[in-house]
Amino acid sequence: MRYHVTVDAKALKVRDVMTTDPLTMAPEESLMEALQTMRLRSIRRIPIMLDGKLVGLLTEGDLKRAEPSTLSDTQEHFTQVMEGTPISRIMIENLVTTSPDTSLLEAAQVLWTNKYGALPVLEGERLVGILTDNDLLGALVRLLEA
Repeated sequence: MRYHVTVDAKALKVRDVMTTDPLTMAPEESLMEALQTMRLRSIRRIPIMLDGKLVGLLTEGDLKRAEPSTLSDTQEHFTQVMEGTPISRIMIENLVTTSPDTSLLEAAQVLWTNKYGALPVLEGERLVGILTDNDLLGALVRLLEA
């Protein structure tokens, strides 16, 4: 027997669906390290931290736009550029963030209106999670199943 659970979608908060404890990197790490990390972890965004403070966000799209083409350049050139370029060179700064207690509707509207793929989640100045478009899609699936 299946139990029917009614969920008040408007009562959902960012904390209910966000990815907690996201993997982070430092601004001085290389684009190659970020590329390898994204591939190994199957993630598309990495919050960038300096001295415990959120200073940027690196996205897979920004990384792809910054990398040299392996079609027109040699593998050696690709490796040299990616290993020699720090994340700080291309990371997004002046981020729009949210808090864990923000309504999920409000956060989703910010993502949708601005065409963002993610919002870092801060409690005060401490990074506690990241809300991604994939988190929202997962929440939608769970709501529709209920």
